[in-house]
Amino acid sequence: MSNNEHDNVIQDGRQFVTFSVGDAALGIDIAFVQEINPHLDITMVPGASEMIHGVVNLRGDVVTVLDPHRMFGIESTTELKDRRNLVLNIGGERIGVLVDRVSDILTVHPTELSKKPANVRSIDRKLIDSVLLRNEELIVMLDPANLLEVIDQSTDMKKSAA
Repeated sequence: MSNNEHDNVIQDGRQFVTFSVGDAALGIDIAFVQEINPHLDITMVPGASEMIHGVVNLRGDVVTVLDPHRMFGIESTTELKDRRNLVLNIGGERIGVLVDRVSDILTVHPTELSKKPANVRSIDRKLIDSVLLRNEELIVMLDPANLLEVIDQSTDMKKSAA
């Protein structure tokens, strides 16, 4: 493949950072990934949604850290100290996602992506953008915009329950 052909493949595809949460393979568009950090000192937030692991101080900014293990009901197979914090920038707001392991960066042609499955719980469905079957592995691509919405909704539900 010539360099020009390779450039066309990347231009025609989207790049995703893939990672694992328990035994689930997940991905997110690389355009939203600001940085990947080792597990940072996370401060718990009393009364926060169970989906929120806590907050971290990232160079002077307070960043909310989500726990996808709790969001998807998946047990972690990695000790907390060995996890990674995937810092996303979504519409100017930064959030962290606590993952077990960062795997790879994949270039995916749009035709390789399938619509989100209909047989998942409503909160899961909101978070899923699409799915990719590659090398007999199902990779769930997350919808970054809806991560913020889920945080807002879970916070609102917590307030109304109080």
